[in-house]
Amino acid sequence: MEIIVHRGTHQIGGCATEIRTSHTRILIDFGAELPDESGYLPPDHLEIDGLNTGEPNFDAVLLTHYHGDHMGLIAKIPDSIPVYLGRSASEVHRCYAQRMARRDPEGLAAAQRIKPLDAMRPLTIGDIRVTPLPADHSAWDAMMFLIESEGKKILHTGDFRLHGFRGKATLPLLEKYAAGTDLLIMEGTRLSGGSHAGISERELQGKIKEVIRANKYVFALCASTNIDRLASLQNATPRGRYFLCDTYQKDILEAVRKRAISEYYRFPKVTVYGKNLEHKLRKRGFVMAVRGNSQFAQIAAQYPDAVLIYSMWEGYLDGRSPLLSDFVKPFADSGRLLRLHTSGHAAPEDLKAVCDTVKPAQGVIPIHSQKPEEFPGLGLNTPTIFLTDGEVFAL
Repeated sequence: MEIIVHRGTHQIGGCATEIRTSHTRILIDFGAELPDESGYLPPDHLEIDGLNTGEPNFDAVLLTHYHGDHMGLIAKIPDSIPVYLGRSASEVHRCYAQRMARRDPEGLAAAQRIKPLDAMRPLTIGDIRVTPLPADHSAWDAMMFLIESEGKKILHTGDFRLHGFRGKATLPLLEKYAAGTDLLIMEGTRLSGGSHAGISERELQGKIKEVIRANKYVFALCASTNIDRLASLQNATPRGRYFLCDTYQKDILEAVRKRAISEYYRFPKVTVYGKNLEHKLRKRGFVMAVRGNSQFAQIAAQYPDAVLIYSMWEGYLDGRSPLLSDFVKPFADSGRLLRLHTSGHAAPEDLKAVCDTVKPAQGVIPIHSQKPEEFPGLGLNTPTIFLTDGEVFAL
């Protein structure tokens, strides 16, 4: 097998990793670039021969999850090349694509042709066998991929963490299915610093519950697809109080609810906000999931004593998202802003734990990191293999 990281060896986002044999070519993720610190998003010119330029000859594209920096370019993939994403993840993404359809009709068409993947159900593509392994991430139904062909095994982690609600299952799962692989391709996002080290999703859940109990009116700003965070907010909402959102958010939560095994993700309290509810809201109180736009800003202005839980990456407030910054500013100026967040990515010690569990015989290739040179300092039990974008590595 050969591996080519077309993009992602020295940056976060814009991921695209090819794995090929003499008979089969697959791509894991085809992500869009992230904006720079000023908020500028340059035109994305990533071209991969056989995928979005030249004669199509890829056999499949596998998406680890629905974040744009991992699947934002899929509309450029010809219809003849199948694209796969987790079954529940594809339904969540379809809600987003339908909302953006007027602005991005090609994105909706791409979302509608995605083929579903099920965790632990192997898929054969040419002479490559792919087993999707469930991963804990801030995207629902995220996957790692175990790739087998020509007597070799590769584990591609995608984005993951061990400090989420389902993170404790990751190492036993890898011990059972992925130990003794030949190569590990692993994200290293948090080696760049600026992470929320030291707090788990469960610890964050407790802090959210304290805030909601202490405040009658609570707005919560988080990603509309961060299902763990939304579940924490809804389950922390006391009996008698409303848990509110708009119709778009409810559609996403309904897509999750239909396939949720745990009661924690059933979202029984969800109510769509309407002005007809104002009297009851003022009397009983509420928790409202919001996004940084003028519609929610108008609602928030009616509750000057409400608090805002900001549960997103801090970098969005440094100029990259003016709408978000404008929404947050009144709460920050009045001292009613509470920053409660934890990363969707693995802590450095968890990168080591995964590597120690998988024990890749040939080494680990860092991706999705601005500081891949930090990998050897983790004390890994295997060599670090540094690649440049577009370099061919033969396994």
